[in-house]
Amino acid sequence: MCHFQETLWAEDPECKKMPVNTAAVSGIMKIGGGFANLEEFLSTLDIPPLSSNTYQKEHDNIATAWEKVAENEMYCAAMEEKHLAVQAGEVGGDGIPMLTVVVDGCWAKRSYRTNYSSLSGAAAIVGFRTKKVLYMAVRNRYCMVCSRAAAVNKLPGKHCCSKNWHGSSSSMEANIIQEGFQNSVAMYGVKYAKVIGDGDSNVYKTILDSRPYDELQVEKLECQNHLFRNFCLKLKDIVRDSKAGPITLRKCLGKNILRLRKSVISATAQLTKNEVNFDCCSILQKHILNAPYHVFGDHQNCVDSVCSIQRKNDTNWIPDLLQSGLLYRIMNVVNNLADNSKSLLFSANNNCVEQFHSIVAKFIGGKRVNFCLRRSYLARCSGAVISHNSGSFMSRVHKSMYNTSPGNFVKSTERRRENDLIRRKRKMSRPRCRKSLFLEKGRNKNYGVRAEKPDLSEDIFSQKKRKASFHSATIN
Repeated sequence: MCHFQETLWAEDPECKKMPVNTAAVSGIMKIGGGFANLEEFLSTLDIPPLSSNTYQKEHDNIATAWEKVAENEMYCAAMEEKHLAVQAGEVGGDGIPMLTVVVDGCWAKRSYRTNYSSLSGAAAIVGFRTKKVLYMAVRNRYCMVCSRAAAVNKLPGKHCCSKNWHGSSSSMEANIIQEGFQNSVAMYGVKYAKVIGDGDSNVYKTILDSRPYDELQVEKLECQNHLFRNFCLKLKDIVRDSKAGPITLRKCLGKNILRLRKSVISATAQLTKNEVNFDCCSILQKHILNAPYHVFGDHQNCVDSVCSIQRKNDTNWIPDLLQSGLLYRIMNVVNNLADNSKSLLFSANNNCVEQFHSIVAKFIGGKRVNFCLRRSYLARCSGAVISHNSGSFMSRVHKSMYNTSPGNFVKSTERRRENDLIRRKRKMSRPRCRKSLFLEKGRNKNYGVRAEKPDLSEDIFSQKKRKASFHSATIN
């Protein structure tokens, strides 16, 4: 025996960089993968993969770090939003800044508008000025550790239980946003005076019922994109409804849906050139209610600045639409849009919160993998907050965990992506004509119901000929 003993370290104990195991798990979580993805990737590289226990241990450490960094990022974003509100003079009588926020929720599973049964859901409150997440929370209906213990009639062992919700999946969004409104003063010293949403849930009613601010009633503004999308979808439903009216009139409506939308947009743009007030809302309502008459050829109530001379020579479809009853159904849809004229003049949308949700979808593998069994969904939503608010995800996490900057490759990658984003924004700000690439008009012979099919065999062709001859003889 050589009587020699040596200690070998997998990582340099003096190095204050992120260990390779932690970095591997963090990287696979950031791109929306899990243990199976990491195991397959490392095996392909002929590198010994991590065991399941090691992966779970690293995952829990990363989850704790991400949640901590996300809380700090949201606090910094709230202070920035608060400062901008004070600069704009949006301060209440009690000295508390009044913020305008954008809210929306997302779920861990796609519902396809029919199956609302997701085990987890998240919702975010985003600042209107900074476009950063101010508040985010998660609701989980399931905990794997508790569920497995209950299946064998045993008490669960010590663990970080993720289950915090016993209601339905569809009610998660309203509960989270209500909680964010009720805690805004205690957390950040602000009040959310105006809320912008998509109008597809009972969030606003829940906020009003909870009365988060005794002396202040929260004002609701609808997302402009959702207003126009719902407007067009409801008109398309009328076009498809065979009982709505004659096919000629419904086809005429279908061809003019885009004109109706453009008419409202142009009237809104003209009114927003000057200072918006209550008179502007009433004027826009009149424009919207007159839009069907203008588009379908009745220009008696049109304003000369909006209605051109050429349009006044169009065919007047209004008498036919009125006689068939189709005009009443169209006006019901138009009235709903006119009721939201104030939201149209405010010209707000919820794109910023939709962008955050797209980052969440990336972190959870495009909603195709079930990360709701333990605390992974909360960790990944927290990671999405860091990525959305800071743009330099790994640097923020590394500095929080080890009090040092990450390696050169991490910093160079983040720097390159930041420069790419600046160039892309600069390019998007230039006036441009949007063109649809590879737009095929008319029949598509490659895909769909009109796709070309091979010739029939002689036997099937003869059989169909005999059937056709029999049917024609029967009719005659």
